[in-house]
Amino acid sequence: MLKKRYSAIIILLTFSLAAFSIYPYVNVNSQEDVKEDITIKTVLFDFISSQYKLAVGKDMPQDRLQLIVSSIMEASKIFEISPLMIAAIIDTETNFKNIIGSYGEVGYMQLRPSTAQFVVNKYYDLFASLNYTETSLDWIEDRLLLDPRYNILVGTAYLKYLMETHGDTYKAIGWYNGGGNDYYANKVVYKINRIAIKYPVI
Repeated sequence: MLKKRYSAIIILLTFSLAAFSIYPYVNVNSQEDVKEDITIKTVLFDFISSQYKLAVGKDMPQDRLQLIVSSIMEASKIFEISPLMIAAIIDTETNFKNIIGSYGEVGYMQLRPSTAQFVVNKYYDLFASLNYTETSLDWIEDRLLLDPRYNILVGTAYLKYLMETHGDTYKAIGWYNGGGNDYYANKVVYKINRIAIKYPVI
């Protein structure tokens, strides 16, 4: 019952919070779209900066913060996934710290280079259109750590692949870095709920 409840919440948030990004690279035309875009960016700026400061005890550099926010928004529009879901996964993984994990996971979204290579090859045309044409493992490993945009794009692409594979958002989150168990998915759902409660404007 609890799993079904969380799954329903995830699905609701996915569609309601990502309504502005139904298609990749949508041009924001109406005043309402512009306002929604600004609102979500404002939420991301505040949430990311506060979570990072809570984790490390200092402010994130503004240029890095802006790059992370813009990368989340871009990945959201390309892969049609809520930007707040992407942010919740990054927060769960690293609290927005650019680190290497104990099992070789790299960067903000904690991707193993071999997993990233698989994802990039699967969506090669898309990544090539974004000027990422290299697929060697060494290059990918370096780029995951040095390029936040690349890390977030690949991490979101991996989440998209899991959604397509499992046909269920809740299961996809559970498989992202939890071996398919509910524990990890529930942690992400909890963070999404916290965002929704803290920022009722969304």
